[in-house]
Amino acid sequence: MDFFEAQASAKRRTSRLMLLFILAVIGVIAACYLAALIVVARIRPMPGTWLVWDGSLFGGVSLVVCLITGGAMLFKWLQLRAGGSVIAEMVGGRRVDPQSTDLAEQRLLNIVEEMSIASGVPMPAVYLLDDEGGLNAFAAGLTTSDAVVAVTRGSLEKLSRDELQGVVAHEFSHILNGDMRLNVRLTAVLFGILVIGLMGRGLLEVMLRSGAVRTRGKGKSGGPGVFIIVGIAMLVIGYVGYFFGRLIQAAISRQREYLADAAAVQFTRNPLGVSGALKKIGGYSLGSRLDSAAAAQIGHFFFAQSFRAGFTQLWATHPPLEERIRTIDPSWDGRFFEPETVVDVARESHQALQPPVLRKPAGARLAAERAFSMMPALQAAVPRATIPFVPAQALAQAGALTESHFTAAQSLLSQIPQPLRTAARQPDQAPALIYALLLDADDATRNRQLTLVQQHDPGAASTLAQLQPDCAALPRAARLPLLQLSLPALRFADAATRDRFLRTLEAVIHADGRVSPFEFALHKTLSGHLRLSQAPTAATQLYSFNAVAADIAAVLSALAWINGASDQAAASRAFAYGAAHLKMIETPLALLPDGIAALELLDHALDRLAAASLPIKKRTLIAAAHVIGHDGTITPEEDELFRAISAALDVPLPAAA
Repeated sequence: MDFFEAQASAKRRTSRLMLLFILAVIGVIAACYLAALIVVARIRPMPGTWLVWDGSLFGGVSLVVCLITGGAMLFKWLQLRAGGSVIAEMVGGRRVDPQSTDLAEQRLLNIVEEMSIASGVPMPAVYLLDDEGGLNAFAAGLTTSDAVVAVTRGSLEKLSRDELQGVVAHEFSHILNGDMRLNVRLTAVLFGILVIGLMGRGLLEVMLRSGAVRTRGKGKSGGPGVFIIVGIAMLVIGYVGYFFGRLIQAAISRQREYLADAAAVQFTRNPLGVSGALKKIGGYSLGSRLDSAAAAQIGHFFFAQSFRAGFTQLWATHPPLEERIRTIDPSWDGRFFEPETVVDVARESHQALQPPVLRKPAGARLAAERAFSMMPALQAAVPRATIPFVPAQALAQAGALTESHFTAAQSLLSQIPQPLRTAARQPDQAPALIYALLLDADDATRNRQLTLVQQHDPGAASTLAQLQPDCAALPRAARLPLLQLSLPALRFADAATRDRFLRTLEAVIHADGRVSPFEFALHKTLSGHLRLSQAPTAATQLYSFNAVAADIAAVLSALAWINGASDQAAASRAFAYGAAHLKMIETPLALLPDGIAALELLDHALDRLAAASLPIKKRTLIAAAHVIGHDGTITPEEDELFRAISAALDVPLPAAA
């Protein structure tokens, strides 16, 4: 399944979810109506045949139920729409400090960075659930720009690097497959169904505390008795709805776990990573369970079952461990991991014991981590003047999780000097790093840029001077990946710092009066990510190819002029080759004149295309790839611009393999 099919599948599952929610609400309305009939009959006994249909009563009950369930669902959605960080903090997560001296935390950051570059997903924020000894993890967010990856302390301490890598790869597959947004919607739907039961329980507690039952026992009747009946009815109806809501949650979640396991194995080419983590979950007494009361709300987010399923596993959001392990490792002997230390969880805490994986002497651990960080490139850096390019393969790699991309990511990361990787993680140093990436080779232009930084962001000037030599020697292919690593730091900077940074960035880019393809690619990727991370709920608004024909023409024209190296005839041929893949547009596309097809026009066009439907985005990128591949090669400028266009459309492209 390619990226676009995975996204379309997630949208279809969302449609089915809403249909199931509507059916559940209809069932709740019917049950509430019957309960209302009983209450009305108690209050106003009527002679003769008992009234079964009362249109006004049914209408009133329907309105109240819809307002309650819809309002509760909207409340939960608004609570979670702020992004993945809110969800991680809801279950007790804290953002991992990039400057942490904890080697296990640094190892986790390294793994997530590798996965980010390999998959093309913007670097997610990394969270740790410090108080959770179970082995688990999850990814959360509404878009790739606000995504987080969170792991429990138990996972960090008890899993080997390969196992932790497999777990993180599993979560990245959920990010790529569009599961995160569906998970948030499912959480809101479940809360909407549950709220009636919660209200009924609250009403009963109030009545019991007020002594309504005792006064009724002394011969009084009327109001209190009616409230008790209403409370019981709401409690029963709410939890019946919740029961079926949990079934919906489980049914939607289970199959996706098999797909994510398979993707993680394909990504890392190491079945022992994911299966080893699952075997340890089965072997440790706490397994994958979480203590947080909020865990059940987002149980479908997690790598493994986070709460006791009950009802003979009907509520289980994940397949049985045995089935998941055998799917990955058919030769498994059925034995789970056997811990060195057995913990009586009724009397002892896992966190009070030092897990075996961390019992190495500190010096040995430090040496191992340093050896990994200093690991030589897995493949030699290739000077990228022009390299072969096959358009059909370009989009096939979108959202891909393959070993070759993972290897390429490790190679790119090994070419980035440690001071630059460290700066990319720090909110106070990341702006200076971005300025350093933009410094021009021309001495006069570079001096103007340095002066502008000193004027607009003096606090970054000294850091810029320190980073400049390493940035100047950085391979070109590693520049955008380094930007990718800096996104979380820039995202979590305070508003004043972020605004100052964006103003200074504009000044540095326009220091020479023009915008290069790399400058455009960097600015567009960065501004789009920051915008989505602050407001991650942008909706699809454009469904017609004809409505965005001018925007698509601007995209193809910008690429065609770069491909043709400003030669009119060559640009026209490249444009026509790409436009031929957009026959669904009624008005033939035309190459824009060089002056009109400036990058400023492309900027506006991409903003509109970002709100287009998936089919429009897919066909636009296919046409763009054919413009680039008209001559069978791709230049660094074309590669950078194509990646920026893909990022603007929220289509992740992995590291060039």
